[in-house]
Amino acid sequence: MEPNFGIATGAYVEVRDEWPESIGRAAREGWPFLELTAVGGSRLDLLATIDTASLAPFERVSVHTPSRGYTAEELLIGVRALPFTCDLVLHPDVWRDDRLAELGERAVFENMDLNKEYGRSVDDLAEVFARFPHAGFCLDVAHVWTNDTSLALGHELLDAFGDRLRQLHVSGIDPDGTHRDMTKADLERYAPLLERCRFVPWLLEGLLV
Repeated sequence: MEPNFGIATGAYVEVRDEWPESIGRAAREGWPFLELTAVGGSRLDLLATIDTASLAPFERVSVHTPSRGYTAEELLIGVRALPFTCDLVLHPDVWRDDRLAELGERAVFENMDLNKEYGRSVDDLAEVFARFPHAGFCLDVAHVWTNDTSLALGHELLDAFGDRLRQLHVSGIDPDGTHRDMTKADLERYAPLLERCRFVPWLLEGLLV
C-alpha cells in the first residue's frame, strides 16, 4: 500500500450508506486516511450518529459533503451537528453561497469533471478562492483527465493552488465521467500528478483492482 493512500467510503459500494460497516472495513484494511462519502440522500445527517471512537484508527478524516438535496443553511446545520471536526470537500458548481464562509479553513473545494459547467478550470477556481479565501483545494486527478487527457490542466491547477492542497481524489474514470474502480494503468497515467502531491493524502474513490 502506498503510504499516501487512504480510502473514501464511497468506494465500498455495498456498504457505503452503512457508516459502522464502512468505517470498520477501512480500519481493518489499515488505511491511514479516511473520507466519509456523504454525497447524496440523508448521509450527512446520519454522520451525527457516528461513534467517534470508531474514527480513532485514522490519522485524518474528511467528509465529502452532499452535491444535491441540501440548501446552504441545511448543509451548515448538518456540519454543526457533526460530533467531530474535519475538512469538508465541496463541489464548487453547487456550493457558491457566501454563508459557507462560516466553514473557514475546513472548506475544501474540488475541481470538477467534463460534465460540470463550472469548477473545471484555473479561472473558475480562482473565483471560488477569491470568494472563500481561507478554503483548501482537493485535486481530483480523474476529473482532470476527463477535461485534458494530457493532464497539463492538473499541473496548471497545482501551480495555481498547490499552496492550498489538502488531499487528492483518485479513481478510475471513463471518458464520459463515470467513476469506476482503479487499475494499475490508471495509476501509471496519473503518476506525474501523484509525484507532485506526496505531501498530502490520496483518497481512493474506487478500489484498486
